[in-house]
Amino acid sequence: MSLCVYCRKRAGKRACPALGGLICPSCCGQHRGIEISCPISCKYFKTHESYQRVRLAEEFHTLWVEKTEPLSKAGKERLIDLIVLIELLVYQFYRERALGTDSEVVEALEFLQRRFSPVLIAEAGGTALATHLWNGLQEFLKKESLPSEAVSEALEKSVEIFRSYANPAQPRKYLHGMLGHVERFLKLPDELKESPSLIATPKIIALE
Repeated sequence: MSLCVYCRKRAGKRACPALGGLICPSCCGQHRGIEISCPISCKYFKTHESYQRVRLAEEFHTLWVEKTEPLSKAGKERLIDLIVLIELLVYQFYRERALGTDSEVVEALEFLQRRFSPVLIAEAGGTALATHLWNGLQEFLKKESLPSEAVSEALEKSVEIFRSYANPAQPRKYLHGMLGHVERFLKLPDELKESPSLIATPKIIALE
């Protein structure tokens, strides 16, 4: 009997391409995408990821609508567009990655909040996700005339949505729900679905 390549305690029953051996179902379920960098082609990762996104998409979207409704009523549709863009950039970042946790997302969002703050805070560069979001927002702001205060408000709302939905006991709950929300409720042009870049003016994006 081959022992699990991760815990070395239970019997390994699933071929794990990331670890190059057999892994037990418990370790596979508990650590994939969190501590194990699964290839996105792994059938266990793909099946689980698809299931979680479908399962949580509507729940996340309901919360998202509730949290963004005050902006809509206040005539701040461009801030909603900016929130959508941030989510699309996160989606783009994780589209080809299996490894990632909710804590990485909120860390990146809070880093951006500090970068857009009127009070300059000297700190080292952010994570790869933070850099990706920063570059995407800068590209967008070259085309759109929005004050930094508007960006800060959109980021604040994004963090509010995160904190209302994330659960520390489920390290990828926000990612599953938000990515499912993007796939189910955002309509993307075909060229954006296929293109490596999702950076575009959110005017071309519509919610069902």
